[in-house]
Amino acid sequence: MQLILTFIILSIITLTAVLLIMLSKNTRSGKIRQIAQKNNWQYQEFIDFSDAIKQANFGILNYSQNAIFRHSIQADDTHYNLGFNTFDCRAIEPTGIHNSSMILFNLKLNAQFHNLHLCMDRHNQESDAFTDVSKQQAIKNQYRLQKLTALAAHQIPKVFDSWYCKQSNEQTASASKIDIYANEPAKAYRFLNEVSAVAEKETSLMNWLLAHPHLHIEISSGMLLVYQKNHLIQEVSLIAAITVVAELAKILSQPELKLDL
Repeated sequence: MQLILTFIILSIITLTAVLLIMLSKNTRSGKIRQIAQKNNWQYQEFIDFSDAIKQANFGILNYSQNAIFRHSIQADDTHYNLGFNTFDCRAIEPTGIHNSSMILFNLKLNAQFHNLHLCMDRHNQESDAFTDVSKQQAIKNQYRLQKLTALAAHQIPKVFDSWYCKQSNEQTASASKIDIYANEPAKAYRFLNEVSAVAEKETSLMNWLLAHPHLHIEISSGMLLVYQKNHLIQEVSLIAAITVVAELAKILSQPELKLDL
């Protein structure tokens, strides 16, 4: 009787474990873990960041309350010639609770630009009755905490102005504009000019920005952080999203990296 009881208990434990494994495969954690394993990337359920990432002073990572980081993939430069991390960030900010997927690439930059901190965001339209002024103010406050200054009109490379002028109409051009902030505006100007000095890179950069106007782009300490606020990338789209950001990372890297992926 005791043996039968022991057998039943062990069977229940085994069945429960199997069911938990099967269920976990259908969760976000299980699906992202499978992606990592398939590509020989490292996966962690919960993460804390290295000192290098903390010191990079990224806005959403350093100035959000009770930020939680989950579902991390870390990879070396085997796949894209540049190492990268991707992870989910749940952050409490003045504008609310945000769940966003982050993609972070290491860049290859000239030494003079390693301490450059630069942000590019979609241009805020003129305020009207429907504008969330508090949200715009929160963004400006964050840049102030990061000690970032908006580039003046003469500090924005001419290629950006030329690109805006090519838009089909004034309204489209205005919506396509990008606000640029940096810790050293003059250095940001030199960096963007150097990137756009190569014809292939100029075209690729402008096309990339035009195709992804909804993304926040931040460069600091030789790293590129890209995300869309309050948007989690679906597991089936994760590889495609990483590849898209890899394209931008290669465009921005110095010396030149091949753009074919």
